[in-house]
Amino acid sequence: MTKRVEELARQIASLEKSDLQALLDRVEELSLCHNIETLSDQYRKRLAQEGELHEEEAEKVLLKLKQIRQEIASREYPG
Repeated sequence: MTKRVEELARQIASLEKSDLQALLDRVEELSLCHNIETLSDQYRKRLAQEGELHEEEAEKVLLKLKQIRQEIASREYPG
């Protein structure tokens, strides 16, 4: 075990219960985000291999959603 890992382990072991729970929750959140990004990358690669990845269509959808959001905002919050 490296000195850095050993020091981190000591710091974690010395945390109060609430801080330890907060740390574990944050690690879980980061792990989930990482796994979702990995899954997304794998899916995009598969779509690209199958010729089904249409980045330009996604951009069009995002632009349309932005336009709709702006229209709603101007209608609901004029001025």
